[in-house]
Amino acid sequence: MTHTPPLPDVRDPLTAPFWAGLRERRLLVQRCTECATPRYPAAPVCPSCLTAGGEWSEIPGEGELYSYVVYHRALSPAFAADVPYAVGIVELPDRIQIVSRIDAPPESVSVGVRMRARYVDVTPEVTLLHWEPVVRGGGEHRG
Repeated sequence: MTHTPPLPDVRDPLTAPFWAGLRERRLLVQRCTECATPRYPAAPVCPSCLTAGGEWSEIPGEGELYSYVVYHRALSPAFAADVPYAVGIVELPDRIQIVSRIDAPPESVSVGVRMRARYVDVTPEVTLLHWEPVVRGGGEHRG
């Protein structure tokens, strides 16, 4: 029996621009139109100045691994074939932190490693954000 992993609602009006950006291989975050504070995840109101709404802007898809965890047990049958796998928090410019799957052997992951966005098409409508280490020089990645 094949289990389907949970997928985001890419039509949710609050987050649809984020998902559309991933389909286009772009990383988008909300930015307040009043105080310019970037925010992720998307929210209907700016947490800094309480202005409603916001606009979407592209940010670089590269940052530093802030923290991570390695799953040795699948919390859903849909991920059973993937264990062990890592999920990490990557800190991007403007101190934005995004949690997502890391596409690297868990034993090769460490805090401080430079990571870059990887766009994974899972259905014709859904592209997910994953992270992968930035490889420098002789095949090693450095923080």
